[in-house]
Amino acid sequence: MDYPPTNLLFLSKQDVDALITPEDVFAAVESVFRADGMGQVISPVKELMPAGDGGALFAMPGLLGDAGVAGVKWTNFCPNQPQGLPVCWGHVLVLSSTETGQPFAVMDATTITNQRTAGGHTVAAAKYLANPGARTMGVLGCGAQGRSAIRSFDRLFDLSRILVHTRTREKFEAFRAQAQDGLRARLDYAPTPKALAEQSEILITATTSHTPVIRAEWVPQGAFVGGVYSFYDLDSALSAQADKWVLGHRRSDGDEILDNPDFAGKLSAGDVYGTLGEIVCGKLPGRESPDERIVFTHMGMGALDIAIGNRIVEKARSLGAGQTLRLI
Repeated sequence: MDYPPTNLLFLSKQDVDALITPEDVFAAVESVFRADGMGQVISPVKELMPAGDGGALFAMPGLLGDAGVAGVKWTNFCPNQPQGLPVCWGHVLVLSSTETGQPFAVMDATTITNQRTAGGHTVAAAKYLANPGARTMGVLGCGAQGRSAIRSFDRLFDLSRILVHTRTREKFEAFRAQAQDGLRARLDYAPTPKALAEQSEILITATTSHTPVIRAEWVPQGAFVGGVYSFYDLDSALSAQADKWVLGHRRSDGDEILDNPDFAGKLSAGDVYGTLGEIVCGKLPGRESPDERIVFTHMGMGALDIAIGNRIVEKARSLGAGQTLRLI
């Protein structure tokens, strides 16, 4: 039997890096949360499989009903990467049409992962949950996620100062020498996590620590806190002490945060105010007072990667980027 040809657009990491922008990531992520709040997103819970020493492999599927696109990100979290690579590396995204079920694109998703997390859904949350006039941001950690947060917040918010705390000042100084010229805000070093928290109107925790580094009592009134790695590096007491605790997605975060054995006895579903999607689509108000302390935690969903990947495909096609591969 002769089958009609099925062509895939293939985008390497270099292609994706050349096409992706913080503005594209933010627009795609915000649209997903709005669609999720309106019930137009399917985001199944991840199934983790062990890999390496303390690592995991897992698939992140999702469907965007309004866009007619479904897909899956095949991803990993492996501390023992070779040659000093980041713990999140070598991710792959496949996109398909919901009309025909046929795949139409495959691409590296490593940069998509980094940018849609601290530089994507945390930025979208801050738009609705941080004080509009916030000028000082603090970032705990200076790895790929922390750097993504710094670049995206600097582009999309009117910040005057970005404080960073890392394990060593040398690591911060190396990053500042590389990044300061491209930033509008001034980069400064916070000598301790406590000093970082106490001076931050927007506080992003982006480490792989399994021990809380930021204490709830250090977070000032009016602050927005984005826990990129949930409550692993953030005091879980903040979930109850904050004026609002917002999740990214009820089902996936219910499984990965509320029902996570690591947080057993420390978190209560009764303390959840709502989801970001419910806020973005207008079902719930976001920040209602300049004095509110608001914390946002989200462990990610495949729909976010799919929306960003679909936007990148549109740009690639208009610019003639990538390669066409024949699958059938």
